[in-house]
Amino acid sequence: MTNLKPSENSRGASKVSTESYKGVRDFYPEDMAIQNYIFSIWKKTAESFGYQEYNASLLEYTDLFKAKSGAEIVNEQTYTFVDRGEREVTLRPEMTPTVARMIAAKRKALAFPIRWYAIANCFRYEKPQKGRLRDFFQFNADLFGVENIEADIEMISLAYQTMKNFGFKDNQFEIKINVGTNTDKKDAEILIKKLGEIGIKNTKFDESVIRGAEYYTGIVFEIYDTNKENSRAIFGGGRYDNLLDIFEAEKIPAVGFGMGDVIIRDMLETYNLLPQTTPPAKLFIPVIDENSIAYAQKMAMIGITGGSSAIVGYSGRKIGDQIKYADKNKIPFVMIIGENEIKSGKFKIKELSTGKEIDATEDTISEIIK
Repeated sequence: MTNLKPSENSRGASKVSTESYKGVRDFYPEDMAIQNYIFSIWKKTAESFGYQEYNASLLEYTDLFKAKSGAEIVNEQTYTFVDRGEREVTLRPEMTPTVARMIAAKRKALAFPIRWYAIANCFRYEKPQKGRLRDFFQFNADLFGVENIEADIEMISLAYQTMKNFGFKDNQFEIKINVGTNTDKKDAEILIKKLGEIGIKNTKFDESVIRGAEYYTGIVFEIYDTNKENSRAIFGGGRYDNLLDIFEAEKIPAVGFGMGDVIIRDMLETYNLLPQTTPPAKLFIPVIDENSIAYAQKMAMIGITGGSSAIVGYSGRKIGDQIKYADKNKIPFVMIIGENEIKSGKFKIKELSTGKEIDATEDTISEIIK
């Protein structure tokens, strides 16, 4: 057999790297579990305020972002290319222009006020650093059609409750509020006062909070970790009543915010609030020999259709090794099936954390492992 160079495969081509693209992440199961937890809190909180989920394609015409942010920002901070139909397109760097486009497109048919949220995958071409990557997910919540300050209060309340639902205490984060181009300090003070009346007291007026003047028109806010080691805003938002101007559509008042998954995960880790790893299944059934495979599969299906979860072990390893596999993966229950168990329909389910053995039949599997 011919020896290959380390950089070549059997066809003479360069070896493909196992490294991911700079600034993006691979989500292994344990990472995906945390990601799903973050998404679940976002969804739970938004929907508790009556917000409906929407989404759109990652690809947008580049003109949308040029009109919103300008050609220079698009050229330097986005993934923009010409497709095979000679159309210039961009992987979205944020969701706000997209939702504005969607609202403008169907504004005559929509019933206002509109409360929408999205968990959107976004891309920005910038230097990867702590709390910021090139590929990230962002939680966006927007309220369209309410011009008065009550909409701003609702949006900040939603942001506050999101933090509380993650388990953060009031003294661990602070909501900083400032004013935009069409408001003054008195407006911010009235916002802050009303928030206090509904129990949100970790707020302060802060003139250093300055968000994109290209579309924020009123109250703006950002949420910060009170731990001084993390000086970057966790997330922020504000009022943007003129965003639909780029579509030459009539003015629709709007207020919203965005929260990225990268920095909120870092903060959850800082405060030991990451969820515990969950096992892949509740029940593990090691196969002793080929004769028990079919019955093991049947028992697993009983557990699954009963509303729980189960895995059949096909490795062919010794029972002790298979039980070690279950324990390492934190699967709480193990059921060993042999010839006697198949004949009698009676078997024992072992709880690995205590060593306790529970008598079981086909009718009781689901309840035991739940």
